[in-house]
Amino acid sequence: MITNIRKGFAQVIFWLVLCGFFSPLSAVQLLTKGRLAGEVRDAKTGAPLYGANVMVKGTLLGASADATGVFSVEGIPAGLYDIEVSMMGYEKRDRQGVTILPGQETNIVFLLQPTVLQQPALIVTATKRKQAIEDAPTSVDVLGIREIQNRSIVGLDEALQNTAGLGVIKGQIDLRGSTGFNWSAGSRVLLMVDGHPLINGDTGGINWDVIPVEEVERIEVVKGAGSALYGSNAMAGMVNIITQDPTPFPETRFKLSYGLYDEPAYSEWKWTDRFALGNLLSLSGVNLKHALSFEEFHLSHSRQVGKIGLLCSATRKQSSEYYQNGHYSRWNVLLKTKIPLAPNKNVTVTGNWALNKRGDFIQWVSKDRPLELAEEALSNWVYSEKASLHFTFQHGVNQKFAYTLKSNWYYYYWHNHFHDNQDYAKNDRIGAEAQVDYLLGRQSLTFGTEITTNQTRSVFYNGDHTMWDFALYAEDEFKFSPLWTLTLGTRYDYHQNVGISHDQQISPRMGLVFRPWVGSAARFSAGHGFRAPSIAEVFANTTVSGFRIVPNFELKEAERAWSFEIGMRQVLAFDSKQNGSTTSFLNNPIKWAIENFNPNWILDVALFTSHYKNMIDVALRPKVTVAEVQFVNMGRARIRGVETRIEGSLFNGYPLVRLGYTVLDPLNLDTRRALNYRSRHRLNMGLEITFWRITVGWDYRYASRTDEIVNLLGSGYEERVPMHVMDGRVIFDLSTVQISIEAKNFLNYQYTLRQRFIEPIRHFVITVKGKL
Repeated sequence: MITNIRKGFAQVIFWLVLCGFFSPLSAVQLLTKGRLAGEVRDAKTGAPLYGANVMVKGTLLGASADATGVFSVEGIPAGLYDIEVSMMGYEKRDRQGVTILPGQETNIVFLLQPTVLQQPALIVTATKRKQAIEDAPTSVDVLGIREIQNRSIVGLDEALQNTAGLGVIKGQIDLRGSTGFNWSAGSRVLLMVDGHPLINGDTGGINWDVIPVEEVERIEVVKGAGSALYGSNAMAGMVNIITQDPTPFPETRFKLSYGLYDEPAYSEWKWTDRFALGNLLSLSGVNLKHALSFEEFHLSHSRQVGKIGLLCSATRKQSSEYYQNGHYSRWNVLLKTKIPLAPNKNVTVTGNWALNKRGDFIQWVSKDRPLELAEEALSNWVYSEKASLHFTFQHGVNQKFAYTLKSNWYYYYWHNHFHDNQDYAKNDRIGAEAQVDYLLGRQSLTFGTEITTNQTRSVFYNGDHTMWDFALYAEDEFKFSPLWTLTLGTRYDYHQNVGISHDQQISPRMGLVFRPWVGSAARFSAGHGFRAPSIAEVFANTTVSGFRIVPNFELKEAERAWSFEIGMRQVLAFDSKQNGSTTSFLNNPIKWAIENFNPNWILDVALFTSHYKNMIDVALRPKVTVAEVQFVNMGRARIRGVETRIEGSLFNGYPLVRLGYTVLDPLNLDTRRALNYRSRHRLNMGLEITFWRITVGWDYRYASRTDEIVNLLGSGYEERVPMHVMDGRVIFDLSTVQISIEAKNFLNYQYTLRQRFIEPIRHFVITVKGKL
């Protein structure tokens, strides 16, 4: 079976590449096609808008504006077209009835009005192609570059915590209660970088230190079953990290950060005299060299050499953390190159390398000393190394047909240097994908094939193991009227755990979008998702910190789920475009307020439910003298809830407000108890206001106390409490240099998300970033 899969996939790739490199336009075709060129500029300042998206509607053709605002779209068949231009932070602009003449160039200038609604021009994750966010049949959140870079964050998982319905426990994504916490094995949310999966080959989990924060343009979070397009690990959603492209001009950027930890809230918890801020307040002197602190240095350079765009960056991070043995030292290097081969044909290659040496903290020594380890664990440390290589070839053959070829490699090596084990693993995840997009009248067709192998060498897993995945997928988006859009798709997956089991899955999905008027979009979606057991969940065999992980060779069935969602998105954007009010307050107070305050809001409400079968989770083994755990198919579960998201501004863009609230009912249908590590209520809020060159921001995150946990460490002490975390920041924008001062968890609220581990205490960060 695997041999036939390899041969068939190789033939598909061969013919697509052959078509891609040997399909130049004939002379007759060139004579019947024209060219669209022009500029995109800010309507208020006249500044060129670098990166603005220009789309020829009804085709697959488009372009992006360069550093001077100039764009060019080649190979457009003669005729009349509607042109759409969009960019984050600006209102969309349409130009209807643009005439393209054969063999001639048509010029046009677009002036875009700024808007306070920081919504993306286009998204690419929900349907594996470019589309407006309001056309997506599922809930989509987008974190833009401003939301990411206005905060001093160590990893992108910190930025994601400001997304509605999303929590992070020890780097593991819990999206709408889908995962909870299972020791970083088997993520139900697929993490991608530029559309390439970045899931560990052995655990099926996520390593956030692979991705340099400063090179990220935006993050797209898609909620709901995604297996119809993305397969295993996407049963609850996808997170796609879009990195920045190389700039067409030379640009060097830097970032310096330094932070200090305050003392814990209770003096009894203070385990060292290295808490510098406490020493400062007590006038006992400060030694910054030995203080509990963290620091970061980032340097990147981007430019264009000929027609080839290059981006390279290096990042160094180190910290002592606030608890014993929490130190780490990290390096990250990124190289990205984008090579245009011809109009509508390009290659992008991205390479990344990361190294991490860190101490390890699994559980506190006691409830009275929660920031300390048992003496025998103080020497525990972990060495890890990661490398990834992503290749993407895109070719727009004509206005109706385009295809994309992808290949990726992800290497992950880790080695425990513990007092009770010396486990290690070397993992390779290798994949390739071919995708075709075709427009047929009112239909947008997407279909493709994908193959992946995970190979692990490790004593931790009792030897070497290999997994194979092969898939075929197809999806049709049918716009059967200007108001209604129907999406139907399905995917076939074949999964093999060599020597153990094999499985096949069919994952259909359906979506319906209704847009009754401008700014409104109602949606409904239904889809089937699945996740095959990871190598770690089947084969893990070790003893660590007093408990034993036992392999489960009977874990052969994939967990499956049906997910449903109904939602509504409404944009309330008012722009009187007048200087002052023309309406009397007494005659019409609502109209008067709109004309004077110019409010802008986005409201999104969703009702959702997911029904799981064979859900995989960690379970304590009964009737054993030593604490033993195992990954098992626990049975049936249901997660349902309501999510509300609001963002916008009150008065001419001031202040920017963000609010997300999710309420869940996570139930194990077999035991009739709540699912482990799920919070029934989750709230995040944000406020940001700018005066002149000073920006002040505030974030708040709340999660209710979890009802159930796996009492793995048997503390006998109730440490579960709600989460209340407040962060504040002040940013000074000094033209080419930006200085920020932040207070994280400034109320110094002490809480746990998993057993026997205190989450970050109050700390302060100063960051300087700019361009050279």
